Amino acid sequence: MDGPTQSIDTILERHEMGGYRWSLYAACLILIGLEGYDAYIVANLAPVIARSLAVPIPSMALVFSAQAAGMALGFYTIPVLADRIGRRGIIVTCSVLFALLTLLSTQVGSLNAFVAVRFLAFAAFGGTLPNIVALMAEFMPESRRGKLLTWLFIGHGLGASLAGFVGPSFVHYHSWQAAFWAGGVVLLLITPLLFLYLPESCRYLLVRNPRDPRIGRILARVDPNFRAPADATYVTAEVRSPGSPLTGLFRQGRAQLTILLWIGMGSALCATATFSAWLPSYLHVLGGLETSVATRMSAVSALGAIGGPILLTWLMGRIGLPRSLALTFCISAIVMIGLTAVASVQWLGWVLGFGFGLLVIGSQAGLNSLVASSYPTSMRSTGIGWAGGMGRLTSMVGPAIGGAILAAHWSPLAIYATISAPLLVAGLAMATLHSIQRKAKIA
Repeated sequence: MDGPTQSIDTILERHEMGGYRWSLYAACLILIGLEGYDAYIVANLAPVIARSLAVPIPSMALVFSAQAAGMALGFYTIPVLADRIGRRGIIVTCSVLFALLTLLSTQVGSLNAFVAVRFLAFAAFGGTLPNIVALMAEFMPESRRGKLLTWLFIGHGLGASLAGFVGPSFVHYHSWQAAFWAGGVVLLLITPLLFLYLPESCRYLLVRNPRDPRIGRILARVDPNFRAPADATYVTAEVRSPGSPLTGLFRQGRAQLTILLWIGMGSALCATATFSAWLPSYLHVLGGLETSVATRMSAVSALGAIGGPILLTWLMGRIGLPRSLALTFCISAIVMIGLTAVASVQWLGWVLGFGFGLLVIGSQAGLNSLVASSYPTSMRSTGIGWAGGMGRLTSMVGPAIGGAILAAHWSPLAIYATISAPLLVAGLAMATLHSIQRKAKIA
């Protein structure tokens, strides 16, 4: 005889998060922060690493492009696998690989070897980030999902900015390699805790086996008052899309959504990656600032990275997420072009460094949240991965162009205007998405 039927939605859609889900959220926030540190430490120490490898600063464009290529590979392949075999094991495995490859980065002696190691490291990183977001999306109630996923990327921005704050100190007291050791070792130490603590997605388990007893145990941790019925068959109101996760991105009226998200992500990440890679070097070369000062000016984006998601969630509560993103992306383009004035008014670098975090990184966090909220469980990792993969492909182009135009001695205005232009394209894509969604609701 079949056991009783139990809906997982009644537990997972509870507005109150509870201690377990908050602790899970905090763990993923820390993990994203550590990976953000390891991911952006190269950008913040690029001039120092270039001198150590005896190459000109513009040559570091090859490293940035290799990192973007590795992440694109990871985004395009590993999330599709995770939608089939689960998210938990992928997150733990790729985190270990990313940490080990970060440590290996300190042992190379040539630019080509450094490029190869960073390519592999970012392939592992590209497998971790989409699955962390997908897993969190499946544990968050729909009423709070957009806001909480946006805030989750505060950790990534803080980690990236921490690299800028502490990186010069590591160089001053020891070496640039020490900055890599710190991030790699801490990330490696946290992964055993992830193995013991991180759960699998309840909705993923249900899709595979609706009578899996692990579902009941996880639900009991989410809600301590829940008692799993013996031999229960678990159900959800979420409809599983037939066919492969990839083709599902274009079925059932999702084609326009997917294309616009790809355009937005590709454009936004092109600009974000270029500024993240080159801003300290631009402030040093174009603004005439000392390397340590330029790096710390870039690092004040940490404060903006905290405020950006908060600003965005305030806006989305009033005008919706797509329209909020359209607004912040367009404003961010204007603000970043303002970096031209830093050569004349150097204190402006602190203000615009903050603006980089507030608007560019903050908008990127909101866009990631929008992608994660736009697809059902059966294709969520694939949706995040392929949208992110599109961004990583353009991220290969952006830093390469950024290095080329720096080597070609373009004027500061031409350089900043060129790498800010994709932000306007992202804003237009989000405005178009808002218009389509509004017309669909009216119809």
